[in-house]
Order: sequence, then structure tokens, then C-alpha cells
Amino acid sequence: MFKEMIHSFAKNRTGIILILTAALSTAVGQMLWKLSQHFPDAFLIIGFLLYFCGAVLMIVAFRFGDLSVLHPLLSVGYIFSIVLGGLFLGEKLSIVQIAGILIILAGASLIGGGDNG
Repeated sequence: MFKEMIHSFAKNRTGIILILTAALSTAVGQMLWKLSQHFPDAFLIIGFLLYFCGAVLMIVAFRFGDLSVLHPLLSVGYIFSIVLGGLFLGEKLSIVQIAGILIILAGASLIGGGDNG
């Protein structure tokens, strides 16, 4: 089973990297939308550009991996959002959020390695 997971990660590597980059880009874009309430409109525009880039990266990523592996990895965007909220918006992490992060990481890892070659 472990060998199959390694093979799946290797087979989908480019797609996984692109989909994780897309998730990060969209999360940062959304955070900039939130920050644009208190800062110049440039944050809003940059946020839209990052979100657009994330969407394009997601589309491109599907050319480099299996849909059943890559699409569920977008859930990592929730982790990025929670971390960004804590770092830049002063939001506090609860025990439930930390547990959710661990569950998402476990699930994303299992799904990312589970296309059976």
C-alpha cells in the first residue's frame, strides 16, 4: 500500500504542486479581499488577480494528474485560510480548527496517494 501511495504521488506530482499552489493563491486572494476593507483598493485588485491566477492554475493542474486525486486536494485551501487568518488577521486557532487541519491533512495525504497506479 505504501508503495502504491509513493507511485501515485510521483505520477501526479506536477498536478499536486499546481493544485496546492492554486489553493494557496486563492486563499491569499481572499485574504486580500478581506484586508481591502481597511487598506487601499490595490489590495482588492491584487486579491482578484491572485484568485484568477489560482483558478487558472487549477485548470492547468488537471492536465497533469487525475481529477479524483487533485480536486480533493483543494481542501488544503481551508488550511491556508486558517493559517493566514491567524498570521495576518489576528484570528485565534481553536482546538476544533487544529483538529480539522489534522483531519484535512490526513485525508489529503490519503487521497493524494490513492489512485491505485
